[in-house]
Parts: sequence; C-alpha cells; structure tokens
Amino acid sequence: MKLLLPLVLLSTLASCTSTKNLVNNPRPSSVLPCRDAGYVNRALGYPSQAVGQVGTSTSDVIDDGANFSGKVVDRQARDYTNMASDAVYRTDDVAFRETNRYTDYGMDTVDDGANFGARALSRWPGVVTGIVQRGMISTKKVYQSGMYAYGEAVSVGLFGTVDIFTPPEPKSYMVGSLNDLGAGYPLPGSGHHCKLPQLPVEPEQEVTGKNPKNPVTASK
Repeated sequence: MKLLLPLVLLSTLASCTSTKNLVNNPRPSSVLPCRDAGYVNRALGYPSQAVGQVGTSTSDVIDDGANFSGKVVDRQARDYTNMASDAVYRTDDVAFRETNRYTDYGMDTVDDGANFGARALSRWPGVVTGIVQRGMISTKKVYQSGMYAYGEAVSVGLFGTVDIFTPPEPKSYMVGSLNDLGAGYPLPGSGHHCKLPQLPVEPEQEVTGKNPKNPVTASK
C-alpha cells in the first residue's frame, strides 16, 4: 500500500498537469514541429544515411569501374591502332620505294633503247645514202665521159667540114647600122631611134557651166 500511494499521486499529478496544459494550450500539436521533429529526423537520419551511403557507394563503384575500363580500353585501342597505322605506313613506304625502283629501271631501259635507236637511225641510213650517192657519182663519171667522147666524135667526124667555113670575126663598123656613124647618138645600134619634136602643150580648159545637150562647155 505504501508503494501504491506514490504511484497514484504521481498519476494524479500527471493527469492534472496534462489537463492543465490542455486547458492552457488549445493547440497541443503545435509542439510537434518544434520539439519532436528533431527527434524524428534524428531517428530517420540513420536509415536515410545508410541508403545515401549505399547510393554513393554504388555511384562511386560505377564511376571507378567506368574510369578503369575506359582507361584500359582506350590505352589498348590506341596501342593496336598505332600498330595497325605503323604497319600501313610501312607497307606504303615499301610499295612506294619498290615501285620507284622498278619504274626507274624500266624508264632507264626505255631511254637506253631510245638512245640506241636514235644512233642507229642517224648512222645506218647514212650508209645507204652514201652508197647511193657514190654510185650516182660513179655513174655520172661514166655517163659524162661517154657523152664527152660522143660529142668529140660528132664534132670531129660530122661537123669537121663545117668548121672550114667559119665566118670571120665581126669588125667594129659591122656592129649596128650606118646611122651609128652619125653624131648625136652615144650608143651603137641606136640609129633606128629618132627624137620626136616637142609638141606644144595646150592650156587646160576651164569649165564654165553645163548644157543638157552638151554636158560640159569650155571656153578658152
């Protein structure tokens, strides 16, 4: 009984106090945001912090994993791309070098053939033309000798008697005509020319007018 009495008193005092508060505070829920919100947020902060940590850790794992794989893939891709590029460049260099080598060889061969052809064309036709020219000269010698002998034979044998009646050399007075002996004509043989008398020159006529029947009339 001694223990129950203090409990009853405490409950009575509490009920009185709450009743007094209800009487004095017509809005008892107003203490919730001011007094209880902090406790509730503190209590709910632990699970939210755990959820946030899980999300942050997940994002960190994703970020670090992507960064790791990106660096590895990028480095390997660049290495193999560089190896492929080097192989392509080396192949092109080899092809370019060998192509120039055999092209130079081919063009040198063509040049040598052209030089030989040019030399042959400048030498061997000269042999043919030289043979023809010397043959024509030899033929000309024989032909001219034959024609000379023929001319001498005809001149002596056929026209020998004609040479007996060779006309005399012409004399000075036999050149031109007898009129050349006259004075006043400096050149021989010009005696058949005559000097015509000078005709009087008539004055020019002056045109004074026009006539339908005689279009031009002149007066002195």
